[in-house]
Amino acid sequence: MKNTNKFFMMLMALPFVLMSCGNSISDQIKKEMLSMKSQCPQYLSEGLIMTDVNFYENEKVMEYIYSIEGLEYLGDSFTEVMKEGLIEAFSSDISAYEKFSVKTILKGGYRFRYIYNDAEGNNLCKIDITKDDLQ
Repeated sequence: MKNTNKFFMMLMALPFVLMSCGNSISDQIKKEMLSMKSQCPQYLSEGLIMTDVNFYENEKVMEYIYSIEGLEYLGDSFTEVMKEGLIEAFSSDISAYEKFSVKTILKGGYRFRYIYNDAEGNNLCKIDITKDDLQ
């Protein structure tokens, strides 16, 4: 279980900070997501790579795409455990955000989408986190 916790901590990392308080949340998110995108791929740990990030403004989706090396399948039960870990982290309101907490972003109608692929780019799972998940 100790290794599972470390795995979740790596997956839950939100490595950006919203900086400007004069802009709308959408403008701030867009700016930081573009900055993150320019740094991809990011090697987060052995076998875990953030390959891309996207911000779909009209859909209010902040999307993070990861590649997991050495894994070819994730079952529904493991995907659910991963989602529960993300929800737990978001519910604690511990975030990497300086000006806005995760809860503030989710209450603004935005959602986080995590897509996990194998090393060949085949989809392993997709996890969406919305404000409804924090209730």
